[in-house]
Amino acid sequence: MAINRIEFYSEKLQMNTRVNVILPDHPKDKCKILLLLHGLHDDENSWIDQTRLVSYASKTQITIIMPRADRSYYTNRDGDSQYFDYIGEEVLQRCQQWFNLSCNPADIFIAGVSMGGFGALKVGLTHPTQYRQIFALSAVPDINKQWEEKPKREKWFRSLFGSPEQVKKSNNDIAYLISQQSTDAPAIWQLCGVNDPYYQMNITLHEQIEHQGLNHEFIEVPGGHEWDVWNPAIKQVLQCIEQA
Repeated sequence: MAINRIEFYSEKLQMNTRVNVILPDHPKDKCKILLLLHGLHDDENSWIDQTRLVSYASKTQITIIMPRADRSYYTNRDGDSQYFDYIGEEVLQRCQQWFNLSCNPADIFIAGVSMGGFGALKVGLTHPTQYRQIFALSAVPDINKQWEEKPKREKWFRSLFGSPEQVKKSNNDIAYLISQQSTDAPAIWQLCGVNDPYYQMNITLHEQIEHQGLNHEFIEVPGGHEWDVWNPAIKQVLQCIEQA
């Protein structure tokens, strides 16, 4: 595999940022693309450092794009960095241009862990015609519930989301986004550990997706909110993409 570590100026973020791109050694035609998002305490290196992603990817024809999103919750902020637009538009388009990658939505997948699982759902369901499948690993899909459970985040969450009322029926409201989808929406592959603090949120998410009648798979595994869960999970994600 070729691992490209790129620093560039983002127009959406109005600053320099970094993205890692894993490319197959011997790509065949237009490879499938995975936009892989990190969690709250992580960065563009975490998937490479914490899992066997490079080893797993070396057996595939998948290009993997891992952007840095800081602690943004993949959200645009008024008068500040536009992380949602950066992830949903700019970084993928830049990589498609730099590496001559496929622009066919049938070849493009999005995945993320924890905050990145929220981001993958948010981006994928806001732009459903741009992705073939969404992979949400131990996602944090209910911002308002997390807001209630973590009152120390009040000031920070207000800087990101405005207010709980503003979250409702916005693209930060995953339940609302699900309710707006038709049956031709991207398939959703969901995984969570049964001891994860966000397990109940994921059960609720599963029920919401099932109620909407979307193409969906929910996998429960042993473990909590940890890399011991996500390392084998990312191998499964790559296998699903290879077989798609």
